[in-house]
Amino acid sequence: MKALSSIFECAFAGVEEGAHWVHGGTENVPVATLLEMYNVSQVRVGGDDDYEGSRDQLLLISQKGETLSAAQRDLSFDLFASARAASQAFAEDALSDNATNVSVADVWHRALQFNYSAEGQVLLDWHKKVSYEQDSGASIDKLSALAEYVADYTDFYSDRSMGREKHGDGFVEGGYSTLVRRLAAGLDIRLQSPVTRIHYSDAGVAVTAKGEVLRGTALILTASIGALQAESITFEPALPSWKLDALRRLGMGNVAKVLVRLSERVPRLQSVYSLGQLLSEQQQGHDLISFCIWDGHEHASKPVLECFLGGEQAVTAEKIDAEQLKRRVSRELNSSLGIAAVEEVTITKWSTNPYIRGAWSYAPVNSSVKDFDAMARSVGRLHFAGEGTCRLLYGNVHAAVVSGARAAHDLLDLEEGNLQRWPLFRQATGLEKAPHIPGCPVICVVISMGSGLLSQQRVCLMACVVEASKKVIEKSYGKIH
Repeated sequence: MKALSSIFECAFAGVEEGAHWVHGGTENVPVATLLEMYNVSQVRVGGDDDYEGSRDQLLLISQKGETLSAAQRDLSFDLFASARAASQAFAEDALSDNATNVSVADVWHRALQFNYSAEGQVLLDWHKKVSYEQDSGASIDKLSALAEYVADYTDFYSDRSMGREKHGDGFVEGGYSTLVRRLAAGLDIRLQSPVTRIHYSDAGVAVTAKGEVLRGTALILTASIGALQAESITFEPALPSWKLDALRRLGMGNVAKVLVRLSERVPRLQSVYSLGQLLSEQQQGHDLISFCIWDGHEHASKPVLECFLGGEQAVTAEKIDAEQLKRRVSRELNSSLGIAAVEEVTITKWSTNPYIRGAWSYAPVNSSVKDFDAMARSVGRLHFAGEGTCRLLYGNVHAAVVSGARAAHDLLDLEEGNLQRWPLFRQATGLEKAPHIPGCPVICVVISMGSGLLSQQRVCLMACVVEASKKVIEKSYGKIH
């Protein structure tokens, strides 16, 4: 998942290293429900999962440092929307179900066989960088076209008018770490205890962590796709070939945040939430600043720019010396915005974190979304959760939430061996009778899965299952000892 972590020290205290937004805001059924359940507030900022913040609060800067007008900015969105629609139509018409070797870059090249003006190409390149590379963590030549254009995927933006979102994204007050701390209250959490070995059988499971062996009846494993690919955990017996094959085909995207602390506020950024810097072809592989967010609501007393890098550029930037990073960022911001007040710069390093190995999963060329289904399937008493096990939502916090609830639902075995199918995967619309969950007074839920989109209604089952998941081992399978 987009790792949940806040920086607690230095000039960037309180800034999220990982997950930041609630995509879809109050329409995001899993996360909004969970936040409400634990009395954590979110604040609307607008935008969608590609462009955080309302379009009216996006400042687009040309290569010469000039501000694009609102008309020019909107025209760039229209240009990209038409190009993406053309690529979408081409993919749906031309790609067969087994065309796993076709990339998003291939589709763009084949669908748009005409030349754009130099200005138009710069605008398209910026939008592609934000919408694909920084959203997935990989360049478009690595992204599966089938997964991008043809496969079902769920978002939470049900009402868009002329390309503009109605509700849009929100950020969590106090950061996602606030929610994590409340979820962890009263639980036996073992920190700094990396798991090195998992033994599982019909009799139960045994987990080795920092020399200690923990035993239980069943296990939910939430390691990232990247961590599993690193093979730092030994499984006894080895995982079956169908799961290992799926694991090898999936990718782990790389996204880094370059955090820039300013010594003073910048008048040009007044009323701005997001900042886009247009880059020439020569600049694209070198310059670090292309898309940033800036909001006084989130960093009222500490002016901070959060700038995003994706794919190989993120991996390369993570290796830059701290002083060199500060010089490069300072030079770029001074050139484009006239900002000379850079006080401190740092960068997140998820790709080199040995327990994460990246930002979130994606479907690369030669993979299939069915590989996410394979990662979700249990192996005996070994169950799997995490964003990389959720085909409809992968790459997001809500995927992690849903997958955890799904794994808890499987473990609870509510029908005494006659386990019902996880409700969020039912292809039906209407009022569903939810199985009784011990300690939960709610027994019904409104679920809509028509054409792959979740209903805007609150899924009360989600909150109950998540709450019940905390009691799975203790109440349903015996306490781990």
